[in-house]
Amino acid sequence: MRSLLATILLFLALFVFHANAAIKDIQPLCQDSVDECLSKIRAQQSLLDKNTPPWWDLQVRRFDILFNFQRYDELYALLRPWLEATNLKGMPEYKPLVSLFFGKWLRASGREQEARIALTKSLTGLRAQYEKMPSPQLGIRILNLLTVLGKTKEAQDFAEQLEGENYNAPVFYHEIFAELGHAALKEGDNAKHIEYRIKSLNWALKLPDYQQQAIAYSNYAVALRNNRNYQDAEQAFLNGLACAEQAKDIAQINSIKLRIAENATLGNDPEKARRWLKQISVEGLPSLQLSRYRKLVKDNAPH
Repeated sequence: MRSLLATILLFLALFVFHANAAIKDIQPLCQDSVDECLSKIRAQQSLLDKNTPPWWDLQVRRFDILFNFQRYDELYALLRPWLEATNLKGMPEYKPLVSLFFGKWLRASGREQEARIALTKSLTGLRAQYEKMPSPQLGIRILNLLTVLGKTKEAQDFAEQLEGENYNAPVFYHEIFAELGHAALKEGDNAKHIEYRIKSLNWALKLPDYQQQAIAYSNYAVALRNNRNYQDAEQAFLNGLACAEQAKDIAQINSIKLRIAENATLGNDPEKARRWLKQISVEGLPSLQLSRYRKLVKDNAPH
């Protein structure tokens, strides 16, 4: 369970820390079950004065966890007291983050127009903060919002600005180009998708973190696969699999094996796809991928 949670959080979460936090200290939001993580955070918060920066850093982590694990009712309940700006009591710098997660909740609830309003408010507030005190943490939040709001050109320009800041933070630049890769994928721009995935991978390889490297290799392989470069895609997947095995990340190991089977299917090699499908531990596969696994088994069944 620990490796599954770590993988999902590393891939999905954007982290918030004090402005003076060292980039090398960035870690997954939790390595336990969701309930254990939330319980530990609440216990830490109980030792702090409410509505202070350290208390809010933990509060934002709770927002992140609840959103990433689709516990939307709990997220709204946690957000609701803070939706009125007056309740922030002298802590207006956290208003953009409240708007950010409220926008995410609205989008998850299918209220797209309201979500865009909330996310735009968040973007405006975070940009103002970045102008006063630039930081990688704010930068990645802003970049994420630009891509979510479909402001692709602004996102690319802002990424160039961030790259020019020369932060000593490989994990930050890895996340920047991963974010741009997501945007290029959504737009169907294969050339840009591959370009950004290569940059993201190169930064990930500077990290002493096999999980991040496995994810970066897998994302790069997907970009190659989407460009019908199945042979190079398979090699990139295999590189990612080796990293996941080094990390002993069971969920990632099985996810990449599934990707290799998908790649073989698209490359019209059902025999290879079947070999890889047999190597997958269904118990170790993230539940969200089970339907893809079943479909591949059916598509590659011998006739």
